[in-house]
Amino acid sequence: MDGIQALREIKKGSILPVYLLWGTEEFIKKKILDALKSKLIAPEMSAFNLDIFNLKKDGSLEDILSRAEAPPVLNSKRMIIVFETPYFSEITKEKEVKMIIDYLEKPASSTCLVFAASKIDKRKKSTKIMLQKNTAISCEPLIEKDLKKWINQRFRQENKSVEEKAIQSLLALVGNNLYQLDNEINKLSTYLGDENKVTENTVRALVTGSSLETNIFSLVDNIGRKNKAESLVELQSMLKQNEPPLRILTMIARQFRLLLQIKSLQKESRSKKEILSVIKLPFFVTDKLFLQADNFTFDGLARALIMTHETDIKIKTGRMEPQASLEILLAGIMTVD
Repeated sequence: MDGIQALREIKKGSILPVYLLWGTEEFIKKKILDALKSKLIAPEMSAFNLDIFNLKKDGSLEDILSRAEAPPVLNSKRMIIVFETPYFSEITKEKEVKMIIDYLEKPASSTCLVFAASKIDKRKKSTKIMLQKNTAISCEPLIEKDLKKWINQRFRQENKSVEEKAIQSLLALVGNNLYQLDNEINKLSTYLGDENKVTENTVRALVTGSSLETNIFSLVDNIGRKNKAESLVELQSMLKQNEPPLRILTMIARQFRLLLQIKSLQKESRSKKEILSVIKLPFFVTDKLFLQADNFTFDGLARALIMTHETDIKIKTGRMEPQASLEILLAGIMTVD
């Protein structure tokens, strides 16, 4: 079962005695834990019925299972959360493996025991039991289809509708971090007030991509459109944010290297799916890379990459001042096809 499906089941009141939340998407894990706490533990009773262990810092399996068997205090359920659990991915003592398996076969009916781990080993017997009982919940980063669906649902919760292009822009600016996306959706919804339509222009006006990678995308967009004035504005903005010139140059070179790789694979008549499997970047990055690649020829991209290398040498040998070198580089790249 995936995290989104598990969250729906919990909100409907269908709650299991044991969960294994695995994967690297911490936002979904937190939402599941919050939903379980909300359903199971009255706030005034949490001090007596909510136990949290981090096995890298404190507690033992004996402590955890002892608490799990203890009856709740003035509440119908007890909840136990175990972070950094090794029992489903690492080699553990045979005694501990047996204790886990015995509990999984007959869990306490008055306790909801939740294990959290970043990864699992599906070959381990303890993990196999969790998978068979459908209590292992995948909390991995969402794929493109599910991520867009999640964004749509979040906006609907705020009584907003969102354009497809607005979703694409939001992903391009923020990426697939659900914490950041959730924050930006809240910000957009608050700004719009009673207006219910979220447009691409609204996203571009209000959502600021804070990463250097986002700024480089915008810079290369302007270079591809031969927009010298906007390119220089982008460059000045990055320098004012105290981005080191050599770091900016490295990222420009990386961008053109990716575009050249795409162009090279296109020349080999590779399909988009094949290209994606080679470059191994998130879909919201690759979609924009394909559009940017259309602004250049193969030879033009190769020449642009050579120019970034030449600029790197000039800066490192002190032959030219860094900012001036970058400005000359941008002007030079705009002359290539």
